Amino acid sequence: MGAPYTLAMWQVRPGREAAFVAAWDHLAQTFAGLPAPPEWGTLLQSDADPSLFYSFGPWRRLDDIAAMRSDAGVQEALQRVRDLCENATPGVYRVVRHVDVDDRPRDD
Repeated sequence: MGAPYTLAMWQVRPGREAAFVAAWDHLAQTFAGLPAPPEWGTLLQSDADPSLFYSFGPWRRLDDIAAMRSDAGVQEALQRVRDLCENATPGVYRVVRHVDVDDRPRDD
């Protein structure tokens, strides 16, 4: 099985996008302080709907995600992010396929 990822959809309250990005940055810094942090994190914002964001990042082990979710500082930082949202749907996913376009076969 592939690496575990956390992925979340965030529907931010209109006009709160900048505050959300700042709160997400704080959450990322909180993650960085964990004993077993994610390898990296990415925040995407929809061009069509600026209040719609997705965030994702890989973790080394499922146990690291469980430890993150039980951390009081993370819970506080997550609540700051959620308070700016109309809807938030976090989850844990696994990579089942990855295609690196530069590695595709070529006719030379």
